Amino acid sequence: MDILNQVIEKLTKEEVRNFKLFYGYATDEQRKDLLLFNYIRSSGNKFSEDKANKKLGYDLENKNNYYRLKNRLIEDIGDSLSLLHTHKNELYELLQFINLFHIYHSRNLFKPCLFYLRKAERLAASIENYELLDIVYANFIRLSADLVEIEPTAYIQKRANNTVIVTNLRELDNILASLSYQLKISQNFGSSDKDLLKKLQLKVKDISKQTTSSFGKNLEGRIYRALSQVFLQQHNYIALEKLVKDTYRKFEKEKWFDKSNHELKLQMLTYCANALYKSEKYKESLEYAALLGEEIHAFGKLHYEKYLFFYYNLQVLNYAALNPPQGLKALDEFEYEMRRKENTYYDFFIYLNRAALLYDMQRYKEALKSLVRLYVSDGYTNADKSFKLKTEVGELIITFESADTDTLDYRIEQMKKSFSALLKQPQFKRDFAVIQLIQDMNASANYRQDGEIQKKIKALLKLKPDANSLDNENIIKYNDWLRRKLRP
Repeated sequence: MDILNQVIEKLTKEEVRNFKLFYGYATDEQRKDLLLFNYIRSSGNKFSEDKANKKLGYDLENKNNYYRLKNRLIEDIGDSLSLLHTHKNELYELLQFINLFHIYHSRNLFKPCLFYLRKAERLAASIENYELLDIVYANFIRLSADLVEIEPTAYIQKRANNTVIVTNLRELDNILASLSYQLKISQNFGSSDKDLLKKLQLKVKDISKQTTSSFGKNLEGRIYRALSQVFLQQHNYIALEKLVKDTYRKFEKEKWFDKSNHELKLQMLTYCANALYKSEKYKESLEYAALLGEEIHAFGKLHYEKYLFFYYNLQVLNYAALNPPQGLKALDEFEYEMRRKENTYYDFFIYLNRAALLYDMQRYKEALKSLVRLYVSDGYTNADKSFKLKTEVGELIITFESADTDTLDYRIEQMKKSFSALLKQPQFKRDFAVIQLIQDMNASANYRQDGEIQKKIKALLKLKPDANSLDNENIIKYNDWLRRKLRP
């Protein structure tokens, strides 16, 4: 997707409104840039440059005017966003102070320069942005040549002290980047990784001595974010659980959680509950989910909408293992909450999980009805082919359990045609093997006494799919079902 399209697609209603105010009283018909802006917003993924050129009245053979318009539009959107957000974020405000210093300095207005530098120094120190503080001190030293009231020696010393912290931070970033990269490319947490982690911890301790406790909070959060993403990518849930618990306890002990990092707290609770679920510690996972359910109401329900899904997802996942009827109840509550939201992902989540829970409760016909609701929902037609394949293999398993042999034969043949393009792709070999096994079992008088079928089941169980494949088996984990089909 083009950069301009990406930028416009992600604009909020407030940002769109502000952008149009930025253009003053011009109507959409008077300005070609507004025409292009509105066309990109309304067309979404169906955007066509040729259609855009026609709407704008440009020559299709020579698109120079069109590209100049695009470049101006993306610059204007950037200016509008900068104006809107400058005072909503301390970092943006700090950058504005530095920018205003340079504007006034170019006009030899040195008193306003000093005014904005002092504001920048206070703000940079309060948010502990030592990299930008270095630039602020450099500008104080530069301005001392024009204003006698600035004594440069004091700022030279401040800059020297700040340089020590900045140097340490750069070394910390280097260690963290190296550790993150090593963990991403390796499957195990090796001795060299442990050495890097130890070096990282020592560096954090060293920097923390030179800075404030709140900077320690920022450091710990920075390290947590980097390592948690690595452990997630590796599916290393044991390491993720330990990391989250240790970091969460430290933040609680130091009283570092507040409104400004409330989302970090919610994310920690979500990650920890998910890691515990993956390790089959279902009751403990539910405890963290309950804590998440309480915390999403804090600070006037800050981030409530975003984390409500994770709260219910964790309940459904854990109760599916412990108490399927309770999981079904949680799913009904979530559906009620989400009824007014038009979100295809929520529909997929509700219908798939309802089918899985009803399957676990041996209510096969109801499970199949839930899948039918999924198939006729908005978005399923255009859903990813691999998602649809794995979902419909789950449907075959449920249909087999319901003993509807005629429907099963029909659906197997239908699926083989629908997904024939995926047949030769190695990542789907196991899915098609399960389809063939179901067909063989359906044709057998007694599959438990059928030696060939039992061999196939054992062969499939010996295959070791990667973690991604296991996570993507949408309704029913194949191995769980296959084990139940072995001869007693």
